Amino acid sequence: MASPREARTGTPQRRIDLDLIGKAARLHYDFGLTHQQISKILGVSRVKVTRLLAQARETGIVQIAVNSDASPYAALEHAAAERFGLEEAMIVPRFEDELDQRRAVARGAATYLQRVLRDGTTVTMGFSRTLALVPDFVRPRGRVVNATFLPLVGGLGRTADTVNAHESTDRLAQLFGCRGEHLHAPAIVGSAEVAAALRSEPMIQRALERAARADVAIVGLGSMRTTSLLEAGDLSPDALKRLAAAGAVGDIAARFFDADGQPAELDLGERVIGLTLEEIRAIPVRVIAAAGQDKRGALRAALSAGTATVLISDDETVIDLLSQAGSS
Repeated sequence: MASPREARTGTPQRRIDLDLIGKAARLHYDFGLTHQQISKILGVSRVKVTRLLAQARETGIVQIAVNSDASPYAALEHAAAERFGLEEAMIVPRFEDELDQRRAVARGAATYLQRVLRDGTTVTMGFSRTLALVPDFVRPRGRVVNATFLPLVGGLGRTADTVNAHESTDRLAQLFGCRGEHLHAPAIVGSAEVAAALRSEPMIQRALERAARADVAIVGLGSMRTTSLLEAGDLSPDALKRLAAAGAVGDIAARFFDADGQPAELDLGERVIGLTLEEIRAIPVRVIAAAGQDKRGALRAALSAGTATVLISDDETVIDLLSQAGSS
């Protein structure tokens, strides 16, 4: 949807609509009037007032910030942290719409990142459609942070969505006014020999070493049905079937693992330009941001192996994980 500035360059009717939206928003948010009172003042129905106030948020005329860390899922978060040995769990509502669900998880990840980011912090990121949305929900508070963002894996070949890690890290670095570093390599190459040669290149070697020394890793989670590697064409359906037959239940940044959270990569692992699971697990703070029914098996495996220190997921998924853990 167009921004208020863009919308005002449209038709006269569009300008009139924006003026009406602005009037309704001011009466409600600045003066505290009810929908009925606004209806009388503006000469429109209460239903129209409700629509105008919704449009005020959609267009950005009204931006609401909730200055509270209170969680409606505090008890569930505590239970998840205790059961899975986490430093923290952040739970968001479950949404039927896939994009709404990704946005909710991304908002949680952005909130967490803003809270923990400090001068001198290095953050390394994997790729996923959820992580690509995290910058959309970052609201820097005016202070420049002397931090560093960099990818932990190379880029995908083609994507329908902006999921490459370097795009997310670049956007976050710009938002926080800090430094972004690149990993100039594909995520997966055609042979182990090519991968070894690329990893030995000084620029790529330095980037991977820097990522391995990061303070915080933020990763998404691929299932055997919805991994970004398949959608990007970096992994064929046949290769995914072979990985599944070998016991793989999901992947983190092209690193596939089994139900115990251990590597299940076949020859793929030798062709990945990125941190290994062992290297990711050595990073002090490890955030997994993923939700949805198809991710539950992979999440269960990752949590059982201690891959995460922080979990950001939806309430139904966490309830299911706790139920499964309690029955095992």
